[in-house]
Amino acid sequence: MNDEQGPDGFNDLLDTLQNEMNARVLDNAADLGIKAARLTGIIIKEAKEWGVPKDLAEAMGTDFWQLIMVTPEQTIAEAGE
Repeated sequence: MNDEQGPDGFNDLLDTLQNEMNARVLDNAADLGIKAARLTGIIIKEAKEWGVPKDLAEAMGTDFWQLIMVTPEQTIAEAGE
């Protein structure tokens, strides 16, 4: 039987699966960030084209970014600081 310091096929398998899952989560987060950035830019650009004042257009973009990218837990933590 292997001790805790020695090689263990099951633990190696779990580590590999965990690394794969972490990589997928990171890829998904990166994809979401890219899509959110593009959509934020579109919101700001189109709002300006429709005559919305620059500051308001940027605030609209910021609101959208925060809606998509900031989790409720982060909002609560920031509000409590």
